[in-house]
Amino acid sequence: MTASLPRRLALAARARLRRARIRSLHALEVRLGRRWADEALLYPPIFVVGAPRSGSTLLYQLLTDRFDVGYLANGHARHAGAPSLVERRRGLVRERRRALGDYRSSFGGTAGELGPSECGPFWYRFFPRRPHYVSADAFPTSSRRELRAAIGAFVEACGRPVVYKNLYCTARMDAIAAALPEALFVAVHRDLAANARSLLDARLRVTGAYESWWSAEPPGIERLLQLPPEEQVVEQVRRLDALVAEVEAKIGCERVLHLAYEDLCADPRAQLERIAAFAAGHDCELGERGEVPASFPERDGGTTLPPELEEALRGYMERQHV
Repeated sequence: MTASLPRRLALAARARLRRARIRSLHALEVRLGRRWADEALLYPPIFVVGAPRSGSTLLYQLLTDRFDVGYLANGHARHAGAPSLVERRRGLVRERRRALGDYRSSFGGTAGELGPSECGPFWYRFFPRRPHYVSADAFPTSSRRELRAAIGAFVEACGRPVVYKNLYCTARMDAIAAALPEALFVAVHRDLAANARSLLDARLRVTGAYESWWSAEPPGIERLLQLPPEEQVVEQVRRLDALVAEVEAKIGCERVLHLAYEDLCADPRAQLERIAAFAAGHDCELGERGEVPASFPERDGGTTLPPELEEALRGYMERQHV
């Protein structure tokens, strides 16, 4: 016990220093990007949203391989307090010329300095760790302005349209849409049963238990936590999809494009062309970076659950008529 105390203290000290560094860089980036709090952004930022395990990471990787876009790379994520400064200094994505061609991922994480990152610490600069759901009304004016300043600074540093993907942003979509009226959203959906099975499998692999919640929490999470795990994952997907639909009704369908994971796997090039046309309709031309494969096998297609859990999942979906 005594041997581990110094280590715990050292880890806590490093965490405090990391948070202090992020706060310091955050203030600098917001100050440097303050003009964008009041001006229209150079390009509309594009957000990938949807439920966890819906194929969003594959879509993110394909977008950053196919198109000459900016994005938060793993290299930026190491300095999440000011990714725009990293980009200005190093040109990680501005000077990238070819597709990475590596479509491996682990629960949203990718490999390599140029791999696309969800960059959670960047978003925690503006949003609380909990609750995950943040409505436009609950998003303070100061945070809206800081988010605009930081996004504007990064778009300016990249000098091209920027794609973001962090699925917690699905629960913050209303707030983001209010702060960034230029923003466009690409919502990815997956067969509900397959999505639920993959979520249960992720719970087991990440937390060690089917019963433990994992990833984005929709509104009403307190009630969901009272349900059995097979019901939780179905409602997690349904409520996040419903939240996207609610925000879409509020901001207008012209700002949201929907696509299916199964279609993305079957013909990624066609789906990417849909996204390019969607962006072009908003005066946002996506230049080409490289070619992508003609198709992909659907990930987690062989996910199996214990028979009793599989039966419970099927029974719940049948009772819900979904």
